[in-house]
Amino acid sequence: MKEQIKLATKSDIYKILPALLELRPHRNETELRELLQDAFGEGYQVIYIGNDNVAYAMLGFRILHFTFSGKALRVDDLATLSNHRKKGYASKLFIWIKKYAKEQNCDHIALDSGFSRHDAHRFYLNQGLFIESLHFGRKVSEC
Repeated sequence: MKEQIKLATKSDIYKILPALLELRPHRNETELRELLQDAFGEGYQVIYIGNDNVAYAMLGFRILHFTFSGKALRVDDLATLSNHRKKGYASKLFIWIKKYAKEQNCDHIALDSGFSRHDAHRFYLNQGLFIESLHFGRKVSEC
């Protein structure tokens, strides 16, 4: 059976939380639920592959305008449940998002990936992305 890519709504947050918790283990479910509610209100969108209860894989994104890259589709999150990895779900989601970026007349696709996530880097390079820059940041509470 061909897996269908679905667009999540706020009411689907419970479906995407398990995969997102695997990607963001420094957050708890309550924090992520609140962050997702806020993010959806700011234009964050999620596509996923899964059933009526859970997303096996999810990709969260938003479209923003930047002076350096123009209209950009920014991938915030790409996660697959550990027991559903190696089934091609992330690739299917990424193919969809590249097509969507073209349909939305985006100039650029962007994302950040932690230094130690070598498998993710290999995946993004295989998807045709390039390492273009370093991302700098710091918690405001530490400034």
